[in-house]
Amino acid sequence: MQENISNNIDEKLLDKIIAVAYSDAGLYDRMVVWINVRRDPEIKGLLDEYKLTASSVHSLDEKKLPETNLKSVYHKIGQTEKTNPVVPFIHSFNFSKPLVSSAVIGFIIITIVSVLLFYNPAPEQKYTKTEIELAQQQLGESLAIVNKVFQNAERKLDIEVISKHVSKPLNKGLIYLNDYLIGG
Repeated sequence: MQENISNNIDEKLLDKIIAVAYSDAGLYDRMVVWINVRRDPEIKGLLDEYKLTASSVHSLDEKKLPETNLKSVYHKIGQTEKTNPVVPFIHSFNFSKPLVSSAVIGFIIITIVSVLLFYNPAPEQKYTKTEIELAQQQLGESLAIVNKVFQNAERKLDIEVISKHVSKPLNKGLIYLNDYLIGG
């Protein structure tokens, strides 16, 4: 039955299905397979078969092999020892396509930063009517104080600063300039 289903499926899609079943696929390939599985129940069945096979392959105990065979296999694939469990997660970004992987990583970073910066749940504070009235009264009093300060500052500016320190020297300067220009 698998050959019958495989004939209807594109070879590239079949490779992606196998990679997803064995957890070797990148994020893009996983999305493509997920979309196709949602559309076609035959593909879902094929994926389930490959996942079953993959789980049985992954469950094989490598300690049954002699140590020399393990070293030989690791040497042939260019690996000196077992990989870190984080490697399959990193490998899922499919770094062979740098544009896709950088876009995905950038999106993840932007999402994390924006959530941390912009998600500030406002504390819900409920005020009683008396607290609101008291705040309004205090606001009115503070505005009255600020108004008095501004009026005093305006008065001092008009009387002391402008008349004594600005207009008198300015008038003297204009008189000297006028005398000099007229010559008298």
